[in-house]
Amino acid sequence: RCLIPSAIDQDPYWRIQRDIAESMGYYKAAAVHSKFLPALTGLQDKMSSSKQETTISLSDDDRTVRNKVYRYAFSGGRATKEEHRKKGGDPDVDVPFQWLYMFFEPDDKKIEQIRTEYKSGRMLTGDLKDILIEKVTTFLNQHRQRRENAHDLVHLYKKDGALAREMWTRDFTKS
Repeated sequence: RCLIPSAIDQDPYWRIQRDIAESMGYYKAAAVHSKFLPALTGLQDKMSSSKQETTISLSDDDRTVRNKVYRYAFSGGRATKEEHRKKGGDPDVDVPFQWLYMFFEPDDKKIEQIRTEYKSGRMLTGDLKDILIEKVTTFLNQHRQRRENAHDLVHLYKKDGALAREMWTRDFTKS
């Protein structure tokens, strides 16, 4: 069986698959639709691998992450530091805040504290971007390390590996 997470814009493709799957001897795919994940460039854009400024790639190094966040991440902050301190920022349109909320800050109390400080003007746009950069680079460095460690396990999952051989012998049609 197949479960496919995607954003709602991909639904027409899954509908076609569901229409023809059984006639070809396959199961219909199930889909889980998520909210659009905001691009770095703003909530109105979607991430795209063909537009490098809209996303952070798993292959981006720390310097690239920092440059992309500082250069492209849409801010809900004010035009000047003084105005921001006085009026605060808008976390609802601020991409670094949204990425922290969606991906990188699991602690609800911490994210609420960041929201409050940003809205009040106590936290500046650069501070918020620094928090995001730290979280993203930590995640990517852990990913790189795990990927490196996985090289020793890949053979187990290839067609001739022990786990793969076991999977080829199973009958998943029986409960």
